[in-house]
Formats: sequence, structure tokens, C-alpha cells
Amino acid sequence: MDKDTVDFLLSDEGGELLESAGALEGSFLQRVSLLRKRYSPSVAGAALELLELRHRAAKKFTRADEMFFTREALEQSSGESISRYRAERFVEDSRVLDLACGIGGDTIGLAGRCFVTAVDSDPVRIAMAERNLQVYGLADRVKFVCADVETVALDADAAFLDPSRRFGGRRSTSFSQMSPSLEFLHKLLEAIPDCAVKLSPASDDDELESLGGEIEFISDSGECKEALVWFGRFKTASKRATILPGRTSIVMETVGEIAVVPPSNYLYEPDPSVIRAHLVEQLAAEMGASRIDEQIAYLTSDSLIKTPFARAYEILEVMPFNLKAISRRLRELNAGKVIVKKRGVPYDPREIEKRLKTLGTKEFILVLTRLAGKPWAMICHVVT
Repeated sequence: MDKDTVDFLLSDEGGELLESAGALEGSFLQRVSLLRKRYSPSVAGAALELLELRHRAAKKFTRADEMFFTREALEQSSGESISRYRAERFVEDSRVLDLACGIGGDTIGLAGRCFVTAVDSDPVRIAMAERNLQVYGLADRVKFVCADVETVALDADAAFLDPSRRFGGRRSTSFSQMSPSLEFLHKLLEAIPDCAVKLSPASDDDELESLGGEIEFISDSGECKEALVWFGRFKTASKRATILPGRTSIVMETVGEIAVVPPSNYLYEPDPSVIRAHLVEQLAAEMGASRIDEQIAYLTSDSLIKTPFARAYEILEVMPFNLKAISRRLRELNAGKVIVKKRGVPYDPREIEKRLKTLGTKEFILVLTRLAGKPWAMICHVVT
């Protein structure tokens, strides 16, 4: 989507086009053919694409139906819950640089608390970000600058940086391929020590730790979304896992040795952010739970322990992995829908689900994992 197309869609006439396009029915080809009777092919296609992106963005933004996106920018943007949670560490009404702001997903959270200078080199994204901040009623708290972030004056109380992690059109987790560069980050930290940097949760552990900040892995609705590195006065721990929307955190501390025991009455599947932050043993210590294997991120306990940091399952049976025996036992239990989970074994859960052939009425969780180096299965119920 080029700047001329965006400018048109942002105009009153463009608003009329989007409204009429949203009322059309039929396939994409049928709808775009109707729109092309009045508008250019590029504008018609862009309007329909934007409507599709707004639909997808509803999972991230409560006002998505009024916002503007590009496909790549939407994929890269943080949703409201993360950006607002993140902004809480910034001092209220402080001056913040939002570098590589994209379509303004992070700016929305920051501007709700601070006065922001939002910078991006893409004029399309800047135009979209300006509209998106208007949608949230926050435009008066933001100054937008279309420029290379490495050329702007580093003059602010704090900074937020969301470097591009794409190289050659593909996503990359290597710091050597992020833009702006790692050298710029060091320059930024010298000028503005209180800084936060948003990175991929798949980033290399050694690279993350080499930055010297607090590493926070954030999950939202059960999915680990990002790694955030905090510097300066923002740093409060060495490593943290945070779960949204509940806003609960667990931080790294020294713990004693965690016992490894056979599965007992309850099994716990830690949240992805806890696993990614390597805080499973920390969680076990806080819960008073044990591990089922030194290398597997499942915990167990005799009695039920409620925690926001893990999904709990009641273990009904534990047996060596043998698909025929497992299928037979599930049929005896009147199993219908069986959801297969696995950790530490090479099986394909979907393929296992197809091969079980259960026709009953009860729902079960089948956990496939490794115990003492061998594959085992646990038939479970979700704890409500």
C-alpha cells in the first residue's frame, strides 16, 4: 500500500469507500470487481485488504474497526494489553522516544501515560499511526516524525525501541540482522539509560543476556508474545515471566534442588513464558511441586495446587507409550474427543488424535512425554 493510496483511504471519500466495501458480500473477486467500477484497481484492492486486516486486528485492538494497518505492520505490532502493561514502568507524563513506532501499536500504550515522540522512516506507517492515535483520542500527546531513527536527537527522559527483525523479507532472531543496529542500541543507552527494547521471544539466550538488562518474557492468553529487555531504572530483576491479561509475574531467584518423582495425582503444564524464561524450577519451588523428569517442563503434585502460572490436569492413568493399549483404554473410559499434548517425544499430536478412533462421549487430555528416558502416556482431565 503506497502513500497516495493511504492518503486517499484516510480522506472522506476513502471513508465512504471503506463503508460501502464493508457492506459488500461475496468472494474477494466479486467484491473487488464491483469496487473497480468506481475506483482504481489498487485502491479497491487496498480497501478490501484493510477491511480484512481490521477483522484480524480485533484480537489485538478494541478499536480495530477504525484503525489502519499494513499486513506486516499488524504482525509486528503489540496489542493493547501488552502495550499498556509495558507503559506502566514509564514515569507518568515523562517524555518518551518511541523509535520505529510502526502503525502505533506501542505508541497507544505509551501515550496513555507519557508524552511521546514517535519516529519511523516509513511515511505510510507514520500516516497510519497518526490516524490510529486519533482513534484512541491520544493524538495531542504524540509528535510524529518521519525519519531514520538513527538520525533523530536522543533527547528524552526514556526510550522504547522496536527494531525490525526481518532480513531479506524473512523474520530473523539474530541481533546482527536487526535494524536499527546493535551499535545504535548501545548509543541509545548511553544517551538515554532508561530504555526498553522489544525483541522476539525466539531470540538467542546468550544474545539476550549479553545486553545486560532485565529480560522479561510476556505471554498473552497462553501464547508467549515477546521478549522485552529493560535497562537503567526500569531494570528490577535479572529475568521475569509475565502473564496477561492477569498481569502476574514470576522472577528469577536462587532455589534449592527440585525433586524428580514419578507423576502423581496432578500434572502441571507451565505457561509458555515461564518455560521460555527458564523459570520452571522457580515455579516448582514456589508451588511446592516436583518435576517428572530433569529435562521435561512438566510438574506434578499429590494434591491440587492452584497457580496462574500453569495449567493443571488431574492424572487418571499413567502407562508406557503403546498406541493400541492407549486406544483400548480410552475406549473403555468412553472417550470421545481426545486432545493430545506432547513434550520431549517426537510424536505428531494430530496424527495420534486421528489414529485413536474414539467414539464415546467423554473428553480427555492425553499427555505424551518422556520418563526416565522412555516414552510414556498420561490420561488426564482438565482441572476446572
